[in-house]
Amino acid sequence: MLNGKSISLPDLLQEKKRNTPLSLSEGFTGAKHEGSLAATITNFCPRPGAGEPYVGQKEAGAELQRILPMYYRVRQMALGTEKNGHRIPSRLSMELRTLERALGRELRPVHPLFFQRFDDTQLDRMLRSMGFLRLSIGRWIFGSDTLNAEWPPTSGDRTFILLQGHVKLFQDPQGLGDATDIYRGTLFGEKHFNLGDETMRDMVAAAAHCEEPCMVGVITTDTLEAAYADRAFGNARIAQTWRALPSMAAVCKGEQEGMGFGGTNFQNTATTNGLNNSGTMAMTQTMSAARTSVGSRATMVSTLQEEKESGAVTHGLQDLSKIATSIHLATGQELLCNEPLSDNVLVVCRGALEVRGDITITEKFDALPMKKVRMRIHINRGEKLAGDSIFDKLDPYCIVKLGPMKKFQTPVQRNSGPNPLFDYHGVFTFGEEETLDITVMSFDKFSSDSLCGMGSIPVSELYEGFKGPIKLYRPRRGIFRVDDTLDPEPAGRVFVRITYDYERVHSLHKKPRSKCWPNQELFLLNEKACWGHEGVMLQSLFIRILEQATNNLPYALSLTNLRIVGAAPKGATQIASVWKASKDRFLTFVKYTGREKQFLQACRVSSLEKQTHIRGLVKRLIKKWEIEEETIKLRRGNMPISNAYDEEAVADPSKFRIAFRGYQAKISVRSAVNLTGGGLFDILDPYAVVRFRGSKQTPFKTSVLQDAGSDPVWNCEADLLYYGETALEISVWDYDKYRSDELIGTGVVPVEQFCEGFEGMVPLSLPNGKKKKTMKQMMIIIGIQWPALEDAPPALPDNSSGKALNNTVPNAANATWGTTSFASPGGNSLTNPTGNTLTGFSRTVA
Repeated sequence: MLNGKSISLPDLLQEKKRNTPLSLSEGFTGAKHEGSLAATITNFCPRPGAGEPYVGQKEAGAELQRILPMYYRVRQMALGTEKNGHRIPSRLSMELRTLERALGRELRPVHPLFFQRFDDTQLDRMLRSMGFLRLSIGRWIFGSDTLNAEWPPTSGDRTFILLQGHVKLFQDPQGLGDATDIYRGTLFGEKHFNLGDETMRDMVAAAAHCEEPCMVGVITTDTLEAAYADRAFGNARIAQTWRALPSMAAVCKGEQEGMGFGGTNFQNTATTNGLNNSGTMAMTQTMSAARTSVGSRATMVSTLQEEKESGAVTHGLQDLSKIATSIHLATGQELLCNEPLSDNVLVVCRGALEVRGDITITEKFDALPMKKVRMRIHINRGEKLAGDSIFDKLDPYCIVKLGPMKKFQTPVQRNSGPNPLFDYHGVFTFGEEETLDITVMSFDKFSSDSLCGMGSIPVSELYEGFKGPIKLYRPRRGIFRVDDTLDPEPAGRVFVRITYDYERVHSLHKKPRSKCWPNQELFLLNEKACWGHEGVMLQSLFIRILEQATNNLPYALSLTNLRIVGAAPKGATQIASVWKASKDRFLTFVKYTGREKQFLQACRVSSLEKQTHIRGLVKRLIKKWEIEEETIKLRRGNMPISNAYDEEAVADPSKFRIAFRGYQAKISVRSAVNLTGGGLFDILDPYAVVRFRGSKQTPFKTSVLQDAGSDPVWNCEADLLYYGETALEISVWDYDKYRSDELIGTGVVPVEQFCEGFEGMVPLSLPNGKKKKTMKQMMIIIGIQWPALEDAPPALPDNSSGKALNNTVPNAANATWGTTSFASPGGNSLTNPTGNTLTGFSRTVA
């Protein structure tokens, strides 16, 4: 076996006996094409859970194309010189050595997974003992006997590595059927190739054909034995290193459990009347001898126990060291393995490694302040309204507007004068509007309504609510008409109370802020550091423990794409070496030592220590992120910016129809204005019917208001089950006791309007064939509210028969809806019977 430093005659003679027939070009006289592959008998076992095969690199490196033929030619010259019985010249020896080193450097990128398992010395030994085949186009590497293959099937184990060229692999021994193209760097053969416990992403076929001139390396058992010759003595060093690891102290250096010897009785032979000096001395000597005897027994048993446990650890480490794979990484090179990285235990024996991964932090909705979703306005009363006279008392009503589009109207208070009592509750969906406007009008049946006064209040001054009067003003009149140049005159006051409803933000309303830092250094593993034992023992709990580092922060942490890379001080190049043991082998070792519980507890403690390190790292990244955002805002100055993190996401109706399918909507029918119909002796008895378009369930029907006229106030609420319908249909009817009810008007609210909740006025259209009797638009005021979106959608009841759900009017005994209204985000919330806290309201299906 060559020592990697010089080439001597005995070395090459030994190599010739073992390897010369495998090293010559095709057609050499005496070639027997036999060999075996495996350092252990388990190398060619089936590979469970193997990844995608490695089909090589189609574009060959120019340097490798140049070096490989030169190395092959010089090696053949050396072998020919040796066969003729001559010593190899020193110049030829130096050239061969130089080409081996250069070839080793060029081969490592060809199949990184395979060549990471060899250091420079081991790779040199493998190249010297590895056979080469130089084949022309059309030659068969292996296959059936009829193909005249260069390497026919044998009883031994072997595999091939394609160093140059293009080969087709066939599953049929005769070379028929579909073929797979492979290129430089592919491991292939008739059986799967394992290096110890590891699979090498090799290809298996029954025949291989050269599509162009190829250079093929042949790896056999002798090749691996020559490469790993140092492991015969290195396994003991590996076992010693594992024993000395601080992370393995709970297994290899655990505290010895003491042996108890309770129940030993010492009989006092002295009389009860007292002890003389000689008796006392005899008793002392007796007790001392007894203690010495017990101490000797305890020491003996403890020694036996230590020897027993030490023997178990020693044998376990010996078995573990035999199958531990040595991996060698250059600075910045990623550790590759065919199985998941979490299924291995790594020990750094030289240099340093970095554990890198992608850190993603996402804003927690639970940590965000509760969002204002509705503004509730109670119009209590008016005071000293302008426009009243002796002959024409005021018929006032209020129009309340939030922003340019949202408004509701109170019913008309007939002949109530300048101090009317409205006592009306209205609701708006809140969308960060700027101004709330209140206008008081006096109803006139035969002409346009007159203005009593109007007032406004900025929403920013409402804070968390408001209670009190809002002053009204109206334009000052001149002699004949209103003079806009004059200051407005006071027109009384309206007393109101404003509160907000709050709900937690969810994904349909707001896109969470998120930031990802790829390829971040999580941990630095120095010499004798261990990685992977927590993941093997705790499994997925280990990553969850690390991600719980942000439990007390307003962000959720996600660690993905964990990988190991070689590390070195800045400006230095150092090869890091690491020993790798598979999950199953390591668990067998821990079980064999009998200290699973102690080691599991030690892994929990070390995981919490790593969690503390991750918490500090995440805090620094969050601070850096906040500084970056502030810098961007400062650079843009006062210009309006579109911040993707702060923008409210408009709910997508298609997603809403899926997400809220099976949820109950709270429908509130509050009032209507300007209804047409009826007559002098037949005043309207209106009621409203609400249903989702196309739904089979019984619609929600309000109570009938006898003689309510054109401005009814229902204030009815009920639950409607939503099945993804596209619109909410509303119809208002006039009840008639002796004949069919008459349709007054219909309205529609599309899903685009109610997917984020709805509060406001819906225009009503006259039915076909009816003529409009007044210029005023019929309107109905309704509210639609949705429960908080939960992680799991509720179970859908069977509604195929169109069975009615439990629609109720207010104050019904079985009504479970009730929106929580409070003046601060820290206010009340409702709790359903199952114990789940819901914000805003609870939902039940009858």
